[in-house]
Amino acid sequence: MAGKNRHWLLLLRKKTQYEVIRRLGRADEIVSLKTTSHARKQWPGLPTEITARQLPRKVGGKERQMLSSLTDHNRYMGNAISELYQHRWEIELGYRETKQGMLNSRWTLRSRLPKLVRQERWGVLLMYNLVRYQMVRMAFHLKGNDLPYQLSLSGAISHITRLLITRCRWPLRVKSPEN
Repeated sequence: MAGKNRHWLLLLRKKTQYEVIRRLGRADEIVSLKTTSHARKQWPGLPTEITARQLPRKVGGKERQMLSSLTDHNRYMGNAISELYQHRWEIELGYRETKQGMLNSRWTLRSRLPKLVRQERWGVLLMYNLVRYQMVRMAFHLKGNDLPYQLSLSGAISHITRLLITRCRWPLRVKSPEN
């Protein structure tokens, strides 16, 4: 990895082998993991061993272990790192919603030129944020106890589309060239 302040955070696979170097607290440890030759071929600068911090995290009601490059326990509190994982996951869900809900699972954007790809990407992000903003407003105005993140993105897009179609007055008659 290039850069000084770049870190990573991921779930530990169940059968991963590691060695505990030091215990920092209850279920908070510094561990050493050996990297595979396959991984070193993919990332040439990868060392043969990585030192990481292992922390517990509830995922889907089950306790799982996380690994992080944030090993300084005085600077990075364990519960704060666990909360970071939740935020990271929310970002991943946002990416999935954008790709599946708004782009209909298309792998590529329609634009061909780099400038237009950037423009289209910003348009998709703008639309996503506007729909999310409207979802907050919808949740506030609904009489139920729904929170904005409990509403369906595709349902909100359908609702907004219906509102736009019914409230916009499009000209139904086209003037003929003879007139």
